[in-house]
Amino acid sequence: MSHHELCDQPLKLGLPRLPLLIFLLLICGSLILGFSIIHFTVAANKRGDYLSLNNDVLSVNLPINWFALTWESSNRSFGGKVFSLIIFHPNKFSAISIQVYDKVATERFFIERNLSDLAAISYWDVQRFFNWTLEKNENASVISIVNGTAHAGASENIARYSRILIRNGFKSSDGKYYNMSCIVLSFMNKDNLVRIAFWGKQEDYEDTYEVFQRILSDLVVKGYEGK
Repeated sequence: MSHHELCDQPLKLGLPRLPLLIFLLLICGSLILGFSIIHFTVAANKRGDYLSLNNDVLSVNLPINWFALTWESSNRSFGGKVFSLIIFHPNKFSAISIQVYDKVATERFFIERNLSDLAAISYWDVQRFFNWTLEKNENASVISIVNGTAHAGASENIARYSRILIRNGFKSSDGKYYNMSCIVLSFMNKDNLVRIAFWGKQEDYEDTYEVFQRILSDLVVKGYEGK
């Protein structure tokens, strides 16, 4: 791997294809409702085929040829802030999202959704994913849901995950239906809730799984005070 060099170009920014864009809004819907978007500045350094994204909330390595969107949002009514990062492949239906909540937003998340623990959060997220696919195809069905525990991040935080495989969950532009996969991991970093999701058309999901593993293993979540 080459030595770190300052990247001359900003992170790629752009809009994904419409079906992916709709789900990007869905997966973050709980953040956007009642929240205002705050400008958030990040620094990126090139590391071979990856960019090292580093700010006050997290540090993570992202593939240089993927698109990335970042923002920080705040709840005007109850306080609390959430930092969000979404990356997606330019040519495949595959995306990864990372959301870090400050202490206040973490408490509100559990209370407002009546969720008691991390396992419940991950399961709730994959159920939302399935409900979204049903809106696109009422004949979509669950092939399997697997729940478990895994290490997440460079500090090997203990995360609870749920992984769902959906039959005919994705409709391509040629009208054909394909299976969809989604995995959601939830863990606590001190007082901060961290939610990580990786989803896509089954073939694209499998093709980009190594990227997800790299991002997951390199991720460093810092203390988030939501200042």
